[in-house]
This record gives sequence, C-alpha cells and structure tokens, in this order.
Amino acid sequence: MLAPWRHYLSGQEIEGWRAHDETATYPISRVELLRPLAREGGSSLLRSGWGFLTEDLPLKLRVLREVQRIVREHGINVICVGELNSGSWIGVAARRLWGCRMVSYIHGEEVTAQTSYRLYGRNRRRYLQAADAVVAVSDFTRRALLELMGVPPGKIELIHNGVDTQRFSPGPRNDALLERLGVRGRRVILSVGRLVPRKGMDKLIEALPRIRRAVPDVMLLIVGEGDYREELQRLIDANAVQDNAVLVGKVSHDELVELYRSCDFFAMPNRHMPDGDTEGFGLVFLEANACGKAVIGGRAGGAVEAVRDGENGLLVDGAAPHEIADAAIRLLTDDALRKRMEARAIEIATASSCRVRAAQFHALCQRLVRKS
Repeated sequence: MLAPWRHYLSGQEIEGWRAHDETATYPISRVELLRPLAREGGSSLLRSGWGFLTEDLPLKLRVLREVQRIVREHGINVICVGELNSGSWIGVAARRLWGCRMVSYIHGEEVTAQTSYRLYGRNRRRYLQAADAVVAVSDFTRRALLELMGVPPGKIELIHNGVDTQRFSPGPRNDALLERLGVRGRRVILSVGRLVPRKGMDKLIEALPRIRRAVPDVMLLIVGEGDYREELQRLIDANAVQDNAVLVGKVSHDELVELYRSCDFFAMPNRHMPDGDTEGFGLVFLEANACGKAVIGGRAGGAVEAVRDGENGLLVDGAAPHEIADAAIRLLTDDALRKRMEARAIEIATASSCRVRAAQFHALCQRLVRKS
C-alpha cells in the first residue's frame, strides 16, 4: 500500500500513522504527499503553471519513483486506485510504464457529486475509461457509473464494502466510558460520521424533541468532526435539547467500538443533497451491526443496500424529522423488535466481513492478470 504521511489540505502530519503502520498486516510505504498541498489564494494561468513546474511535477516524479520501487520489489501486477480524481494518474502511469492492470475503487460521491473543478470533472470519465476494471461498492454506485459516467457494464464489478468483524463485535456496555460522557443510565442513540449535511445529524437533532416526549431519558451522541459542527451546535441550542445531545468529536479506534457496544441503537438518517452528494454505501451501518446493534438509515444512495428495512434496521426519509423520530421511538420502546433486529444484524455483518469482500476483490485481480 502506498500512502502519504502529511495531509494535503492542512499540511500537518497525519495523526497516528506510525502506530497504524506498525500493527498493519500488510506492507505500507509512506511518502510525504501523493498530491500537491492545497494552494491558498486565487488562481491564474501563470500561478498554475509555476505551481505545476515547481511543486506538482517534482512531487509526481518522486511518487513515480516510489511506485516503480514497489512494483519491482513486490512483483505488483495490479494497481488499485482509491481516489478517482487525484490518484488515477498513478494507475495510468503504472499501466503504461510497467504493464500493471488498473482498478478504480468507487464509493459513490466522487461520481455523483458536482465539481467546481472543470479539469477534474472532465478527467473522471477519462480515468474510468482507462481502468481495466471499476469496483462499485453498491448497486447505487454501479448505476451512477453507468448512467453518469458511461462506464461499460462489463467493466464494473459490484463488491459491497466489508466490515472488520474481528474488531467490531458484540460486547458489554462500557459504563466507565458512558460515565465520562455523562450518559450513564440513559437510553443512548449513537451517530458516527463526518459532520456534513448528507449524513443527517441535523435532522436527527430536530427529531429529538419528539423522541424525548416518548422517552424522556434519551441521549444522542454524535461522534465525528467536520465543518458542519457549528451548525449542529446551533440546532441543539435552537431545539433546546442541550441535555439530550452531545457533540463528542473525535474518539480513538477502541473507544469507537466501545460506543457501538454501549448504545441502544445506531442512527445516520442520510439524504441525497441537491448537488448530487449522497451516501455511496454506509460502512458505519455494518460496523454497528457487527457490534450487535440495530440501525436507522436514510432511504437514499447506497444506504438502502446496507440497511435492510425491517431486518437489521429501519429506513426513513432522511429529510423528515418526524419519520426519524417515529423510527427511533419504535426501537427504544419495542424491545422484541429491537432484539430481533440485533440478532439479524450480526448475521448480515458476518456475511459482509472483510474476509468475504477481500476474496471477491482478489478473484477480480486474478481474472485481470489472466487476461493480460
């Protein structure tokens, strides 16, 4: 695996990368950056040209030298690209220079969302056409590739996201953690994800007054970081639910598992945004399922494939707080329903484990190599 140790937006060192790499079960090669740092200030033809010559081109040459080393040292014959716009050039170069096959791994938003970057927008189709195979993590993403990007159907491989069932597994409530967060003894709804509008945390907050009337001791924990945090706090204040909602922020990997195990259920009522931004699949649903928890998801994007309505959770209109509230009240008050979904949740997560999905991906790579 090739990855950076600095973040291209902030320029800061990526937190925890050394500890992550030390425990990884596969080799990881780190370079400073895989893409240029985001440039501040306005752009002009002269500025862009100078930046390309002095920053972009030297960086790309350094990355290519490292890719060449990895390909030769490990006998790599398939390159998997995880970032369509910014990373596909690496796969294209490896294909032309060393005969590697190129796989693009597409989650959804990178092809459904509109982009203000005209060059990147044009390049999306070109990069997808250059790939030997395109993995879609959901049938929703597969349809977007067909309809929006014109990818030939025979090139698309549907491989749903897999969940690490060794890490995410059922366990007891962590009362010490709940005590620290001030929610011990409360009925806990957990939501996890980047704090962006499409995740639906805003509508979940707006649903809280209705939920609280039915279940007075309810508590919503929102885990994650993002630009939408200030708006979420404003909504908490506007809906007078300061005693029923906490913006937890970032937590450790171990604490995340403990929170899944300690909540009553998980909720992320995602929705489709006007600019096309939507949830490609929603791995968090399977993470909660693997910990034995029922979930609430939005009836949008690929979430409808992760959440099987009435089996491992409930689907709602992510733009309708009253519908979100009614689903939450059902799970908080109908113990038999919730327990039935919890049992089914573990079954579905087990069938969607990383081991199962990795085998599917490996089989795809083998087919590509045989064709070359």
